[in-house]
Amino acid sequence: MEQFIGFWDLTKEQQERLAADGMLNIRTFGKRKVLMNQDDDADNVGVMLSGTAFLESMNQEGQRRILDYYEPKESFTRKCFPDVEGVCYVISRSGCQVAFLNDRKLSSAYKKYEKRGQLLEEILMGTQKRALMHADVLGQKTLRQKLMTYFQFLNRRKGKDGFSLPFSYTDCADYLFVDRSAMMRELGRMKEEGLIRTEGKKIWLEEKKLR
Repeated sequence: MEQFIGFWDLTKEQQERLAADGMLNIRTFGKRKVLMNQDDDADNVGVMLSGTAFLESMNQEGQRRILDYYEPKESFTRKCFPDVEGVCYVISRSGCQVAFLNDRKLSSAYKKYEKRGQLLEEILMGTQKRALMHADVLGQKTLRQKLMTYFQFLNRRKGKDGFSLPFSYTDCADYLFVDRSAMMRELGRMKEEGLIRTEGKKIWLEEKKLR
């Protein structure tokens, strides 16, 4: 419960009351565990307290696609699942801790709960912004343009002293909907041309080369 203090300015007493009323449940998950799927209550909201999770889909050919990802303080709900072919679910990348709230129960019991609107707005705005960014990345015509558009987004978000990929290179290929081998070859060419520097998952953009 302590980890949830400070989220949307909830006090410890408010959190304890929500938990006692069955509206807040904090759970710990191991690696590659499903946090939410298409059959879950649409009113449930998950808040990442630690770790990273993916919104994945699996088509009928068994091809995995990463549609979105969630880091600490980011939220997800089945209401924001896209209408895609195959199955869709939120799954942990590694061990993580998640706080689950039930919006319907919260709304019914706390009609004047001042943070509910803020909670839902943050979820919808965050989902929309990430979806638009992802669409912009996928809309680039070449593999290099996809990589650079995504890297520039991470660079703006994480700071100019380089950034770390939020997941593995294999996951990055699935997020960009590209072949991993082709992506690694392109990254190698970009390093040779001095566009980027890498150290494991840490990446630096060479700004002078980009201009």
